[in-house]
Amino acid sequence: MKNRFRHALAVFAIALLPTPYLCAQVDVAAGSKTFSTNCAGCHGSDGRGGERAPNIATARNIVSLTDKDLAGFIRNGITGSGMPAFGFLGDDGIRDVVAFLRQLQGKTTTDVKLTGDQASGRALFFGKADCSSCHMMHGEGGFLASDLSDYGSGIAPERIRAAIVGPETFVTPGSEVVEFTTLRGESLRGVLRSEDNFNIVVQLQNGRYRRFTKSSLKKLTHTGHSLMPADYGSRLSSAQIDDIVTFLVRSADPIDPSSRRRRSKAD
Repeated sequence: MKNRFRHALAVFAIALLPTPYLCAQVDVAAGSKTFSTNCAGCHGSDGRGGERAPNIATARNIVSLTDKDLAGFIRNGITGSGMPAFGFLGDDGIRDVVAFLRQLQGKTTTDVKLTGDQASGRALFFGKADCSSCHMMHGEGGFLASDLSDYGSGIAPERIRAAIVGPETFVTPGSEVVEFTTLRGESLRGVLRSEDNFNIVVQLQNGRYRRFTKSSLKKLTHTGHSLMPADYGSRLSSAQIDDIVTFLVRSADPIDPSSRRRRSKAD
């Protein structure tokens, strides 16, 4: 009698689960084909954006979304953004696309092998490597670059290492450094936060945001790189880079919006 009751409860619990999560099997190859056919035309074959759609491969606000959130955007589209609904792909097709996108993002669901020392990595992050002058980590550090508190959650260590030693590969809109001179002779440098045909908004290294009309500029140079130093590969040893990678992964918050809401309420 008890066994039958437990079985009935199990069946009932499974019935309450959303259909997309009943089966964990994904086909990344199929997801790649679907992405190429339906998504690459706007987001680019590598997911890094184009003229009609944003970067979804390295942009922090996209990478930090849960699989469920991504699936919802694909299934339902985003009203007013030009992103259509792809519900016709079905649950399996959407799951495959999400799996392929995670591959583009460098995400991994397998246990990662870390060879560095977390404490040494923290010391480097806030010390010699000077990462904290721009990046925030759990409330400590700068604010010119992205908050890395949850960055290492589910990211393959090789991807993090590649971002450290080859930052030019990961420059995204909103992180590029521009240098410009105003008609008044003021020479400035900062992070380009937005730009249109008539104006630019720049965050200067002191953290202040300033807006300039392009007609007030004598010269404007897009550098093609971010504030991230490009010489970490030579400035730091391989072991030190491993330490920083280990620190970022081991210290990462799990990417779970609901847990963040609970934490903020508790605060």
